[in-house]
Amino acid sequence: MAVQQELFQYPESAREAFVRTDGIVFRDGSRVSAEEIWEFLTKEAPRRYPYAFDNGRYNRNRISGDTALPFSIKNEYLILTFNDRMQKAKERGVPVVFVQGGQSVDPYYAAGAIALRPNSVNLWADGRREGLNLAQSQVARDDQKEKAMRAISFEVCNTAGYEYIQEGNLPVDMIAPYSCLRCSDVSYSLEAHRHGTRKDVKLFLGDFPLGDQKNKEWAIEYFAENIRRLIRNIDELTGRKTTEEELRREIRLHNQGRRLSREIAELWWSPDTPPTNGNDRRAILQMGGMEVHGDPEASLCVLQEGKRFIEERVKNGVKGHGLVDRPARIFVCGSCVFPSDYRIEEGGGIIVGTDNHWSNISTLVEEAGDPFYNLAKATLSYPYEQSVYERARWTAEQIRASRADGVLFLYNWGCNTQSAMARMLCDEIKKLANVPTLIIEHEFQGTQSEQLLNRVSAFVEMLV
Repeated sequence: MAVQQELFQYPESAREAFVRTDGIVFRDGSRVSAEEIWEFLTKEAPRRYPYAFDNGRYNRNRISGDTALPFSIKNEYLILTFNDRMQKAKERGVPVVFVQGGQSVDPYYAAGAIALRPNSVNLWADGRREGLNLAQSQVARDDQKEKAMRAISFEVCNTAGYEYIQEGNLPVDMIAPYSCLRCSDVSYSLEAHRHGTRKDVKLFLGDFPLGDQKNKEWAIEYFAENIRRLIRNIDELTGRKTTEEELRREIRLHNQGRRLSREIAELWWSPDTPPTNGNDRRAILQMGGMEVHGDPEASLCVLQEGKRFIEERVKNGVKGHGLVDRPARIFVCGSCVFPSDYRIEEGGGIIVGTDNHWSNISTLVEEAGDPFYNLAKATLSYPYEQSVYERARWTAEQIRASRADGVLFLYNWGCNTQSAMARMLCDEIKKLANVPTLIIEHEFQGTQSEQLLNRVSAFVEMLV
């Protein structure tokens, strides 16, 4: 028996207020108006990408539904136009570099490239498959993941991206992660690619010093040289030479996003009932990393507008779409794991923060002096990359700041880094923050099985 797909539609009643808001300005100087965004999302996008508008309970990435938030609508536009914008950039000769998640992307953009973390590569691949419903889209993703696991190792947590590059489905010019930063899967992928069939992709590995190196001068200088090598390698693709001032200018731009995210987080955490749902919280705060949409200027543009709306909602006591009053607040630990916001909110809870990505987004880079040294120093100081005890202290601080009632630690099958430290970290968090914790191994990255959702829902019920 066929199941009728329930599709979300932006209501016409929201149109007038939205089209009066600002448009989006892109890195190449082009601009799209709010009215053009509305037309795309109400007419073209549902036809091309029906999976994105699936309003069912199992769509982890379903549309927020808060149509009174312009930044939420514009974030959806940037996601669903990802392929179109990437194709346009490739036609202009802009190189694309595959990077690790959880790292700043300032040097890549300073050198004239586009830096894409694994999830952004997924968005690009999704955009090239049109007309699929949610089930068809998920099957296509899972098929690609299976190929990647066979090509790399079934023991590796693979967050996707590698398989699209290896098979030539996406015109990525370079694979250039920082090694062992946050996880090991992209480093595995780099080595697997070295022995793969496609030889036209440039390979670079930034050697990230491990083991409490943030205050050691040799480690900062060593990693700064790795960033210099990275930029020289990108310069070979562009045919130009990146200057220190260009890198300094990029750091200042990205610091704007990082500062805005920190300010928004403090605002968002302040009321008993948050001003947006969890989906919109994650969307706006991740814009501060300026890595999700493949266009830092566009992300910053939406982020600036978003702060104004968050301030207004907090001031007027407006609560987020679909939230109960005073929901149980959950802080999530672990890489590349996003349990369903909607299922948590149905049970009376909300995700108020994550350590993943927040570690680098909340870390500012010094703007005066040697930009290579400053970037290296900031990267080596990411709280997520420190010893278990130091990471636990920082996480406990975020739990207190976000006023979380409990901690959910999720890690993907094959995640060698996070699986090894989950229990130790949670034990320390309990001592420091005095909150209950739950550890769950995610059976397959990207899925939202009923078993997983039931365990998360039970944890929420305990906290409510």
